[in-house]
This record gives sequence, C-alpha cells and structure tokens, in this order.
Amino acid sequence: MSKLALAALVALATAGSAQAVVTVTSTNGPDTQPLPTGQSIIYDFESGAPAGLVGNFAIAQGSTPNLYAAPLGDATHYLAIPGTGKAGTATLVLNQSYRSLSFYWGSIDAYNSVTYFNAAGVSLGTFAGNMIPSAPADGSQGNALNNRRVNWDFGADSVKSITFTSSNNSFELDNIAGAASNQTSPTPEPTTWAMLITGIGMVGVSMRARRRSRSVAA
Repeated sequence: MSKLALAALVALATAGSAQAVVTVTSTNGPDTQPLPTGQSIIYDFESGAPAGLVGNFAIAQGSTPNLYAAPLGDATHYLAIPGTGKAGTATLVLNQSYRSLSFYWGSIDAYNSVTYFNAAGVSLGTFAGNMIPSAPADGSQGNALNNRRVNWDFGADSVKSITFTSSNNSFELDNIAGAASNQTSPTPEPTTWAMLITGIGMVGVSMRARRRSRSVAA
C-alpha cells in the first residue's frame, strides 16, 4: 500500500491572509496501517461526540441506505456529516494545537471538504475530496483507493479547530490522530546515536591531523 505526497501551496480563504504551505499525504484503506510518525489517536467516537464538536453531525455505526456508509472495513462508531438533511457542517475544537493531523476518510466524495484553522482562527486551507492524492473522490464505498487515511502536516503552523462540510450525503470519517505542536521530536534510535558519535569522532581526528600538519610546516 503506497503513500503518495502532495505539497500544496494553499491560498487562504480569509481576506488579507497570508499563504500557508500544507503537505498532504494519503494511504490506502482499510485503516489498519501504522499511524503517521509521531501521531496518536485523539478521537475515535466510541464514547460519543467529543466535547468540542458542534453542528449538523451524527455518530454512526454500520451503514444506513441513503444516509451514511461506514468507511471500508470500519465496524466501529464514526463521524458522519450531515446528521440530518442533505447538507451540513460540523466544527471540532481540538483539545490542544496539533502540528499534524490525520483521519480515516471513508467513501471520499468531491463534495466533502475539510478546513483547518490555527489558534488565532486563521484558515490554513480548505481541502475537498478531489484534492486528496490518489483518491477517485467518486463516493465508491468498496474501493480501498477511495477509503484512505489522509494526513496533513502544517509546517511551521498548527491547527486548533476543524470544520467538516458536505453538500450531500455524506462525509464519513473515523479515528482522528495527531502530533501535538508542543510534542518533542522522537528520540534518535541507538543506530542513529552511533552514527552521530562516529561522525563527531571523525571530525575530531581530522581537526587534530590538521593541527599536526600546521605544526610540522612551522
């Protein structure tokens, strides 16, 4: 299952805003693969709606004809937008700011979109289903290419809230994961430490050799 990256320079929707560089990656479903580096699950919807979620949504399980379709291989609870009617929007205020976020996006449609905002309320970009790498965005429910864990890396910025929008039935997603903006980088592996120490040692040897060479010349 390949991972494809799309580096997008996104023009912000809000007037007077600067531009933000957001890197988007996606991986084929079902959602059984390791999470993106540094991320952990923050919302799985098994305990109902998170406290920061408001709008027109439903917490669903399984599939309901003409309403919701569970993401491929997902037998647990998931988030669906709209909860009622043919169109809707829901906003999730996160428990803290995140430098990267991902979620399992089911049966991706071109009329599904997600917008990210930083702590100041500035939009970092809106991403429709047809902007997701390798996704047909045709609503197909049984195609792994169209059921994907999609990851956003926000570069030097971070996200504090998300707005999910769908102009038709439905936008289904599950297992939101993230890497917090205050999260430290992973500790290097032992082999990485060994390479660093070896490199430092070689620099030291080289410097001593140059000093000896200058002394002889003098």
